[in-house]
Amino acid sequence: MHLAIPRLGNGAGLIMPENAPAMSSRRFFSPAPVEERAKVLLVDDRPDKLLALQAALAGLDEDLIIAHSGKEALRQLLVHDVAVILLDVNMPVMDGFETAALIRQRHNNEKTPIIFISALNPVENHVTRGYSLGAVDYIFSPVVSDVLQAKVAVFVDLYKRTREVKRRADWLRQEAELRAANLELRLDSLLNRLNVGVFRANRSGRLLSANPAYHRLFSINPSTTASSIDMNHFFVSEGDRLGLMARLLANGKIQEAYVQQRRMDGEVLWTSLSMAVSTDVDGTQSIDGMVEDITARKETEAALISKAEELARSNAELEQFAFIASHDLQEPLRMISSFASLMTSRYGGQLDTKGLSFLLQIELSAKRMQELVCSILSYSKTGKMVQRSPVDTADLVQRTLAGFEDALSEAAVEIDYTRLPVLDGDQVMLTQVFQNLIGNALKFRHPQRNPQIRIDAEQIEGAWLFTIADNGIGIPPEFHEKIFGIFQRLHTRDEYPGTGIGLAICKKVIERHGGVITIESHPDQGSTFRFTIPVPDPDARSSQT
Repeated sequence: MHLAIPRLGNGAGLIMPENAPAMSSRRFFSPAPVEERAKVLLVDDRPDKLLALQAALAGLDEDLIIAHSGKEALRQLLVHDVAVILLDVNMPVMDGFETAALIRQRHNNEKTPIIFISALNPVENHVTRGYSLGAVDYIFSPVVSDVLQAKVAVFVDLYKRTREVKRRADWLRQEAELRAANLELRLDSLLNRLNVGVFRANRSGRLLSANPAYHRLFSINPSTTASSIDMNHFFVSEGDRLGLMARLLANGKIQEAYVQQRRMDGEVLWTSLSMAVSTDVDGTQSIDGMVEDITARKETEAALISKAEELARSNAELEQFAFIASHDLQEPLRMISSFASLMTSRYGGQLDTKGLSFLLQIELSAKRMQELVCSILSYSKTGKMVQRSPVDTADLVQRTLAGFEDALSEAAVEIDYTRLPVLDGDQVMLTQVFQNLIGNALKFRHPQRNPQIRIDAEQIEGAWLFTIADNGIGIPPEFHEKIFGIFQRLHTRDEYPGTGIGLAICKKVIERHGGVITIESHPDQGSTFRFTIPVPDPDARSSQT
């Protein structure tokens, strides 16, 4: 039973041991503590000296625990965690030094501060012995209250600060453990929702533990003991298993590997495996990481590959058909045109004006059909193998302009081209691009101003950017996408001749080279075409369409 004394001064509380001798006719009661108070153990066989110590420490406002002997002090330390011990040296049966030696043998009190109090004259061997037992101070009676209170206050404050640090450390550790547990639960929940199996196995492939998603993935009965599962049996190919184990043991981990595995019910699935070798504290090695079912992804990839191959075959067949059809149509069209011209020359005098008009329409229609067939043939040829070689684009532009010599002279066209590079590409295909873009600039020139064409190039990251700008009639923004389609025309044939296939060929050529082509234009403000030709890998001299 613990008895408490009333406050003295600022109100230090005193806790008395059971059966303690009466120190006064007054009874002591301690009020309920309003805050955490430290405990100070006072050990002395004389009640008057204990009362003096209690009076000296009254201003601390801490709990004072009383012990009348060394034996009692040891009993109090079994039930109380004290901040500091004030220990009388000269006590019967067990003196202060013997008591201190026994206190230091207790794990919880190995570092508890001990202040020895002695009424004897200072003897050097006594002081030395006290310090050898871990004492923090050695003072003599009669004690000076202010000095004793100040010394005890230092150790009480240190005790409280230490306890607060420990309390905060314990709280932080508990918070960290709680957060780690929550994160682990959330991760497990996420992996289970994603149907990602997490497992641990020994090096021989025997399963040690696995999450529910792993059991579902391989159709394992949840009640099945993990150690009864041999993961080696899940591999469809023994070669895959041996290869993975060799890589794992050589590198310590496998980031991602795709293999076929077989479930317990016999169904075969594609899985993505990530594994790592870990070592436990006892040196035992095990295999961790994750497994995910990617069967749907593999099936989608296979379907896409099949569709791509089918599309490639279809495109090849269409190109072959276009080539053959356009070639076979050439001859009858030439015959129609020739006979229409022959009838006009031979029998024109026998026909009236309407009849001559009919023959002229037949001849013109045949020629337009021939142009259209030639354009189809040209478009079908564009898209074969890109035969890469060094192309001097400045020389290419000069030769292209030579082909438009008459038109350039007639319209007094101003041409400006500078800084044109030598690049890696298909010379025949790129010639088609410049022919069509320069030809369009000449064809769609503005009727009220002299034509101007600027051709430029600059190197950007990983590509050459070409610009061909004119001051022609321009194109409304709503038609910018449409003009790159095959047979797309914005004007009648009477206004501007052509088949509407030139820009489609340009787009196809640029894309075959891995680039893109765009237009910036407004009515009456001219047009600016830009296209890129990527700089290929130096080792790659050709590419397949």
